[in-house]
Amino acid sequence: MVAIFIIALILTLGIANFGRGRFNNAMTTGARLKSPGGQTAAEITREFLDENEATDIDIVEHNALVTDYYDPKRRTLFLHPDVMNSPSAAAWAIALHEAAHAMQSKTMRAALDLRRSNIRLTRYMPAFSAAMFAVLGFLKRPPFTIGWRIVAAIWFIVMLLNVLSLPIEFNASHRALAFLERKLQKNPEMLDHFKKLLCGVAWRDTAAFLRSPLYCLFGALPVGGALRPR
Repeated sequence: MVAIFIIALILTLGIANFGRGRFNNAMTTGARLKSPGGQTAAEITREFLDENEATDIDIVEHNALVTDYYDPKRRTLFLHPDVMNSPSAAAWAIALHEAAHAMQSKTMRAALDLRRSNIRLTRYMPAFSAAMFAVLGFLKRPPFTIGWRIVAAIWFIVMLLNVLSLPIEFNASHRALAFLERKLQKNPEMLDHFKKLLCGVAWRDTAAFLRSPLYCLFGALPVGGALRPR
């Protein structure tokens, strides 16, 4: 029985680390590549949105722990300054991927909302459950041998939900790639790079599992709320 929980922990952390590796490798490679034409990520994203008749969506510069995301309620795309104002292929991939979620909100809203809920769980539940286990362990309720298994089960379920909703991320990257295939007809050599970059971006929020302590810490501090867009 113990072996099952150990395997669950190894799988959970292994998937999270795999996702982090895919995203980091993509960003390292993409940061060295300048996109054709020298357009910034904000400019190419505006073009993408306008082409898809999403002219009402705003692109806003936003510097905080949680950034580079689309908010369907406010119809706003929040981008970090280093992404928004950069002409690098990495910046293009991040911005276009997030903008593609706006297209999903038209036809896949329920699935997109489920994915967003799973991302929140990935960011906050691992550290929260571990902290609760530490407190209860100090009080010896439940015993350590039971408590760590409960945490392992929670972590595995959170990661399972994340992985099951990953197709939403790959769908967004596919939409962005379809746009780039039309945009870069005169630069076909860049498409292979963007295929890898957009695949890496799709794994970003799976890797957020490993940063859960940061999300919980800054989310609990007063400054965390001040950094959220209003």
